[in-house]
Amino acid sequence: MLRLLCLAAALNLAAGSALAQTAPAKQPPAKAKKAKKDPAAATPPTSTKTGEQGTTAAHAQADTPSAGTSTSAAPAAAAPTPTPRALDQEEFRRQVMEEVRRELQRMKDEVKQETAWVEQDSQARVQDSEAVDSLKQRVNLFQPHGYVRMRGEFFYNMRLSRGSDPAGFYLFPGPFIGTPDSNKSQSDVNFRFRFEPTLAVSEDLSIYFQADILDNILLGSSPVTDAYLDPFTPVSLLAARHGAGAVDVKRVWAKVNTQLGELVFGRMGYHWGLGVLHNDGNCLDCDYGDTYDRIAFSPREIKGHRFSLMFDIIAKGASTTGEKGELGRTVDLDTLDDGYRLGLEITHVDTPEEVKRKLDANKWVINYGVVGDYRTQPWDTVVPVNSGGSLRSQVVQRQAKFYQPDGYLSLKRKKWRFDLELAFNIGNVGTHQQTEFDPSTVTAEVASLLTKPVSFFQVGGAMQTDIALLSADALLFGLEFGAASGDKGAYGFGARPWRNGSGAPQAAAPGQQPWNAAGRGDIDGGHLNFSSTSGGHTRINNFMFNRSFNVDMILFRNLITTVTSAWYLKPSIRYRPTGRKTGGGDDTGFEVLFAAIYSQAWYPENTPGLAKSLGLEFNVGITYDTSDRLHAGLAYGLLLPFDGLRNTLPPLSPSVAHAMRMILAIPF
Repeated sequence: MLRLLCLAAALNLAAGSALAQTAPAKQPPAKAKKAKKDPAAATPPTSTKTGEQGTTAAHAQADTPSAGTSTSAAPAAAAPTPTPRALDQEEFRRQVMEEVRRELQRMKDEVKQETAWVEQDSQARVQDSEAVDSLKQRVNLFQPHGYVRMRGEFFYNMRLSRGSDPAGFYLFPGPFIGTPDSNKSQSDVNFRFRFEPTLAVSEDLSIYFQADILDNILLGSSPVTDAYLDPFTPVSLLAARHGAGAVDVKRVWAKVNTQLGELVFGRMGYHWGLGVLHNDGNCLDCDYGDTYDRIAFSPREIKGHRFSLMFDIIAKGASTTGEKGELGRTVDLDTLDDGYRLGLEITHVDTPEEVKRKLDANKWVINYGVVGDYRTQPWDTVVPVNSGGSLRSQVVQRQAKFYQPDGYLSLKRKKWRFDLELAFNIGNVGTHQQTEFDPSTVTAEVASLLTKPVSFFQVGGAMQTDIALLSADALLFGLEFGAASGDKGAYGFGARPWRNGSGAPQAAAPGQQPWNAAGRGDIDGGHLNFSSTSGGHTRINNFMFNRSFNVDMILFRNLITTVTSAWYLKPSIRYRPTGRKTGGGDDTGFEVLFAAIYSQAWYPENTPGLAKSLGLEFNVGITYDTSDRLHAGLAYGLLLPFDGLRNTLPPLSPSVAHAMRMILAIPF
């Protein structure tokens, strides 16, 4: 451009000079008119112009062809002679503009070439960067993942000051020192390091691993104390060491990508939908998680749908390594006592990139899926192999068959989200006790009670929706509804069926401990009742949410331990000043949370207070996330218990419970 400007300036200067040289001389009009009126005045005086006149005459004579030429030819000799520099003004201007145009076009071509080179270089750099990242993924054989978590809890009055139920159980374990009115506080801190590395053997072969080191270990537990007062009463306060921790290897599985599809096998976690039925427990605040011994195959997508066929080994029954371990491995003793699961999963789920592209274009994002499980177990070995005696007499003919259909739907549109999951658990167990008895020890009536079939029809589901407001989706209004079927006619929630209740005594096979079904006013216990005097109850219809599906801080998480025999409604508000990635903001920084949860049972007999209303709980918290993945959170919960949690014998009304939770975590 500088060169073009210099050229234009030079050409303009040259044009001005040429035009100045070729322009004819002009006399002022006033002088010309004066010369016509006074011819004598045009001749200069001889006395003063003699030198100039002589010089002029000499030049005139030199320009004439001969001295004898008449004086009438003098005016013709004074006419200007044309020169090569005398060019046409318009032609010169045209040449100048043409030269400028050619120079400008040449510079434009150079700029285009340089721009194209820059674009090609930029594209090459992007492609090189993507290739490098892909190469890193292939070359990086070991990819570490997981998290470190420390979580503190404080509880106050978790027993609700209502005493024990008729079976002697409380709503929450502890505290136990002092009187109930003077000591209501509990506090603890637990720690976990979850390590989930990936070993990429090749581009199509990979191995996954999950192990928990110091898995939810209670900080301060297992102190190594020295005898200070005497050998029998060491002072734990002076301990300077703690017992060794443990490594719990939970999952190891492999994945193989083939031209036909994807093959996975090993011991792995499983998550489906919202996690109501199947939940892998991989959230930062989870304690449980479903793990299956599985082999599964997923062919390539068909019209946007993905199919997966799963075969799980649920239980293998009795096994042995030989009398002295001489087999070198564990061998299954019989196939008839094995439990299996066969599942088919059909899903249509967009990738995160597809979801973002559709939301940016203000289009609907519709994802859905169904999964069907079939579980079966003909027989069951209920005692260890090494307990002695005949193995044939230690089995139960279960004839168990279960069907678990589950559907999931997810809708998204710009700033709105709606998720729904509905699950069923339908089946029956042929018998819950042994089928062969010694007639001398078991009567026919007792044998008929022990071999009665048990039926199951359970349904549960959850709905979650929220809408984003303000800039960058900083404010979220949410609403959640969840429900788990109850068991009409049975006492207790049914979340702890192993409890020995205060209800009707049940018949037991020889060598087994007698037990009682849950009774009126019990917090929990078994719903089965084979007593002929009480009418009997041979079904279990209370659905239980996966315990990794967290709803609140007190009632369902700690007192009942899961959502069952009840429904809840949970409005919530979440505010993050920096916004969220979904709205173009940043997921780092502070976030404030508030939620209110109202809970109610389906049937009054399922609650210890023999009333439907359970309570109203308020949860408030604040979290902080940094760009380098530090997560910190502090939450407070308050439960206002209602009549469903009161004590009927003796009549005691429940009081308010409090809970606080602190969490520090570094996911990677």
